[in-house]
Amino acid sequence: MIGVLAFWIGALVIAAAALPIAFVLLRRFPDAGAGLTPVLGLVLSSYTYFILRTLHVLESGRGGSLLAVSLLALVGVVVARADRRFTATLQRIGPQAVLYAGIFTIAFFSYAAFRSYQSSIGGTEQPMDLMYLNAMLVSPEYPPHDPWLAGEPASYYYFGYLQAAMLTNVAGVPASVGYNLGLAAVFASSAAAVASVAAAVARWIFRTDRRRLVPVAASAAIVLLLFASSLIGIFEWSAAHETTSRPLYEAFGVENILPCEPDAGSEADCYRGGAVNRTNSWYPTEFWFWWRGSRVIDGTITEFPFFSFLLGDLHPHLTSIPLVLLALALAASTFRSRKPRSFATIRGQPFSCLAIAIVLGALAFQNAWDVITFAGLFVVAVMAVNLRRAPVTKAAVSTIGYTGPILLTAIVAYLPWLLDFHTAAGGLYPYVGTGTPPLEGFLQFGAPITASLALLAWVARRVPPGDWLRVAPFALWVPVLPLLLWAPLAAYHGELGNGLGARGAGGWITLALLGAITWANLTAAATLAARGRAAAIALAFAGLATLLLYGAELFLVRDVFYGSVPRLNTVFKLGYQAWILLAIAGGVGLASLLARGPSRMVGRLLAVPMAAILFLALIYPLLAVPNRTGAFSGESSTDGFAALARNNPAEYALVLWLDREVPASAIVVEAPSDSYSGNGGRVGSRTGRQTPIGWYFHEIQWRGSTDANHARLRAIQEKVDRVYNATTPDDLLAAVNDLDASYVVVGSPERSRYPSTSMTTMDQALDLVFEVGDVRVYAVPVRAVMSTS
Repeated sequence: MIGVLAFWIGALVIAAAALPIAFVLLRRFPDAGAGLTPVLGLVLSSYTYFILRTLHVLESGRGGSLLAVSLLALVGVVVARADRRFTATLQRIGPQAVLYAGIFTIAFFSYAAFRSYQSSIGGTEQPMDLMYLNAMLVSPEYPPHDPWLAGEPASYYYFGYLQAAMLTNVAGVPASVGYNLGLAAVFASSAAAVASVAAAVARWIFRTDRRRLVPVAASAAIVLLLFASSLIGIFEWSAAHETTSRPLYEAFGVENILPCEPDAGSEADCYRGGAVNRTNSWYPTEFWFWWRGSRVIDGTITEFPFFSFLLGDLHPHLTSIPLVLLALALAASTFRSRKPRSFATIRGQPFSCLAIAIVLGALAFQNAWDVITFAGLFVVAVMAVNLRRAPVTKAAVSTIGYTGPILLTAIVAYLPWLLDFHTAAGGLYPYVGTGTPPLEGFLQFGAPITASLALLAWVARRVPPGDWLRVAPFALWVPVLPLLLWAPLAAYHGELGNGLGARGAGGWITLALLGAITWANLTAAATLAARGRAAAIALAFAGLATLLLYGAELFLVRDVFYGSVPRLNTVFKLGYQAWILLAIAGGVGLASLLARGPSRMVGRLLAVPMAAILFLALIYPLLAVPNRTGAFSGESSTDGFAALARNNPAEYALVLWLDREVPASAIVVEAPSDSYSGNGGRVGSRTGRQTPIGWYFHEIQWRGSTDANHARLRAIQEKVDRVYNATTPDDLLAAVNDLDASYVVVGSPERSRYPSTSMTTMDQALDLVFEVGDVRVYAVPVRAVMSTS
């Protein structure tokens, strides 16, 4: 519990240190950015740590992290002293700052308690996430090394792991605890941030009824972002209790939940367990039934934030949620600016522009998929401000003069990472497969899209039709242009005919619906933006969200999955971005249903179906939480190695010994493994020590699926094979030295992969330095290294 408290205190201290900077960046916010200080402080302090480590100013360890936080606090003090309005702003927003600290605290401890009942770090991609967290903590030099590819720097967007490492160091807890509490901090930061953004937008919109509607919008946004889910929950519950209708399940594309038909073949996607295995309680007790909620649309990943937090992978798409909300806050605050933005603004506000550059650059460093979407949205916000005060040409010049240097600074600020970053992405391709059926799309995104449409309905009753008609023809180009681009691109690849037919009637209907909603939202947003009306912000968020979903129906980013499930990641990443945007727009939309006015009765009538859909969206988490936690039974711990210590004390002792005795720069040989293996790459994952090769497929994902990379990684695997298959001391020493390794681990994974490993040869050639149970560690004698070098 002391570690949990230290982690919480550390997060709030970092947030408090960033408060003066938030006042400068987000002064237009009613709370002056108080709700966004946890993420702002962590981004700025983590960047400070990263750049100072890269410049060899700081050493690894807790001291460097504390110094980075101290520098942030010092900058905050300087900013506060230079800001003549700081004291007045602090007095004005003091109660709100306490409120957001309270939201953060409740969310943090609630999630930590939930996670303590399933804290084990294993399965899915959690070993990979732990590997990167440990790399941030122990790498002797920065950029950090890749523990699964010795001698190489990390080639991934790892800023989220660095942020978790910062909090882990500040709190003084081990990585196995920091992993789980890092998840809790992301959950808490997301809650505070989305409440802040939704409350700000609602306050700007509902000026005459803000006391009542602002809390509704903030609360609804939290629910939509962190709790609302796919509508599949009711289908899972009905199937578990055998009250189903096969035609209904087939209509929504979830017949895979139902028991297999008697004549179903071995390849059929259906439930093969007995009824007794599905549930023995009011909720489904089938193992991980909730996993199906992340595969609602065939051939894609359809994660949403609640699922991600339920699963517990400390992955970039999850850790980036608070940062995305911060970028949205910057865009919203910019749109509300009273003054145009140009190069002169940079000369007058260099510190603010530098901070914005660090935030926007962090989007790529934390989750590369986000940078184009949300940095682009910031540019659009600047253009909207400038258009209100100048003709198009002059506004465009001013926008380039302001955003150009900021984006260039963002690139320069993150060059130490960019120079080592490789990607397997192979460019933009047309999607020519089966389109998303409308009911499957509704099952996945029905709740947030429907909630956002409430705001569109509220605005439609308040804008004269003539204003809409003047803008609508121009806004129509937004959904039309992607379609016009798709056709020649598909033809270029020789897939136009196939693409037109393969999409299917359902796919075309979904495309038309998403295009129409995008058109309506952006028409309304542009109409109101010209007047500087705040509702344009929420409508733009909603329009961008549906545009992303629309785009994922037409295009894909080619990657290593292209040959089998081509749009797997595209739908996943863009759908995730859309969910975040819709949470804000939907929160404000749900609040609009309660707004007073001449159409109040219409709002009340719309509230009924909205409430029904939101209720359906909350069934999934209601069922999934007790399933994931075992109904909160059993032992609880925030230590991700607690189960390892109980179930495999020898492997746990290995982790402790390696942490204590082996230098962080040493290379430790362990068996290579397939990706997604819980024990595969365990040394690199659990300790951050460099190993020759870990998860092969993931290294290909990170570095590119080229013939050269495959050949290089296979050669390393063969070198490791030589270590464990050596039959003479000389062969063994030659193999170990060829890997420049200092230690060799022999445990269950090694014995399983190399059953012929000779312990006699190991004992003759190497020094046994650790032995607990069936786990051994051998050190390479210094004399052996010298004699073969």
